[in-house]
Amino acid sequence: MVRKKDRFWSYIENLDGRFKCNFCRRDFVGGAYRIKYHLASVKGHAIDICTSVPEDVKEEAYLAIGGINKKLKSASSSSNAKESKTTSCSISKDLCQATNSKMCGKKDKSVVDKLLAQLVMVNNISFDVVQTRSFIRFVQGVADYGPEYKLPSNLTLQRKLIPNLMVKVEEYIRRIKNSWSVTGCTLMSSIWSDVDQRAFINVSAYSPSGAIFLKSFEASRAKITTQYIKDIISSVIDEIGSDKVVQLIIDNTTNFESTGDMLIGKYPRLYITRCAAYGIQMLLKDVCEEVVWVKKIVRDAKSIVSYMYKDSIILSLMGEYTNHKELKHPCTSRFSFNFLMLRSILNVQDELQLLVASSKWKKLNHNERGTSQMVASIIQSTEFWSQGKEVLLVLEPLVRVL
Repeated sequence: MVRKKDRFWSYIENLDGRFKCNFCRRDFVGGAYRIKYHLASVKGHAIDICTSVPEDVKEEAYLAIGGINKKLKSASSSSNAKESKTTSCSISKDLCQATNSKMCGKKDKSVVDKLLAQLVMVNNISFDVVQTRSFIRFVQGVADYGPEYKLPSNLTLQRKLIPNLMVKVEEYIRRIKNSWSVTGCTLMSSIWSDVDQRAFINVSAYSPSGAIFLKSFEASRAKITTQYIKDIISSVIDEIGSDKVVQLIIDNTTNFESTGDMLIGKYPRLYITRCAAYGIQMLLKDVCEEVVWVKKIVRDAKSIVSYMYKDSIILSLMGEYTNHKELKHPCTSRFSFNFLMLRSILNVQDELQLLVASSKWKKLNHNERGTSQMVASIIQSTEFWSQGKEVLLVLEPLVRVL
C-alpha cells in the first residue's frame, strides 16, 4: 500500500533533501516533521519559524503537531473536561487510599514496584526512564521529603514549572554559546538509527563551558552521502560562525572521512578528528572476534544469557538463586557490551553453579535438552570462569576509556 503524502508538502517546494517555504521563501534541510514546526511557528525544534505563514495554515500545522486550539473549545467540552477531571481525581483518590491501606504499618516493596509497573504500562513510558538520573533524583527527592509531598497539578506543571525550567535551560545554552567567541567550540557528529531503522544525523557542540545538543536531521540511509553530510555540517558551521568552530569530531566511516576532506577545503582553519570511541569499539570487535580463546568465552557467555532468558520458568528459577540480579545482554553494534555481559555473569558465578547443580534445575522440562546440558557444562567448567576473568582483565582498560 502506497503511503499517502503529507498534505503540508503542498506549502513548500521540494528540493530533494531540502525544502523551500512558499511563504517566506527560505530553504531548509529536512522533511515533513520540520515543515510542520516551521509553519506552526513553534520555536525550539532546530528550525526557524515562518514569519509569513497565513493564520489558517499556521493553525492547521499547530494542530498537526499535537497543539491545542483553545479558540475552538466549546462550553460543552469544558464541561466534559471538568467531569472527566472529577472522575479521574476520584479514581486516583480511591487508588491512593487503597495503596496507603496496604502499605500502612509496614514497608512492602512489592506494592511500590507494582505501582511503578502500572505507571510505565498505562502511560506507555520507556523502560529506560527508570534508569535515568533525573528519575532517580526525583524518587530520592520524594523519599527525602516524606509522605507529606503532594504532586503539583498538571496546570502547575504546564504553566509554571516547565516554563521556569525552560528559562534556565535557555540561559544555560545562551551562556555556552556566548563563550564560543572566546574559546571556540568542537562540533561532534554521528549517525544513529532508531528501532524503526530511521537514520538521524545528530550534531552537538562542546566547549570548556559545557556541551549542548544542536540539531538532528532525519534522512533515509540512501540519502546519507558525502555531499549530503557535508551540506548539513556546513549549514551548522555557517549558522554558528566559521570563526567559532575550531574542530569537528566525526565517525570513522567512509562517508564521514570524505566529508572531512571536503570541509577542510571550505574551512581551512577547521581541524578534523576521528572519533576515538568508534575506534575503540572496532578494537574491541577485533579482540572478541579474531582472538580465538576470547571469541570462545564470549560465545559461551552469550549461550548462557540466551538460554536463561529464553524461558520464563528458567528465568524465574535463576532469579531465585541470583537474588534477581540481571545478566547483561550483548549488543550487535556496541562491542563493549560483551565486557558488561561477561562481567554480569562472573558476578553471579557461585549462584549459577548452584542453580545448574540443584534438583529444581534437573526437574525442569527443558525443551532443548542438548542446549541445557551444554549451558550447564559451561557453567560447571573451571576453564570458562578462569578464562572469563582473563578476558575481563584484557578488555577492562579499553572499556574504561569509553
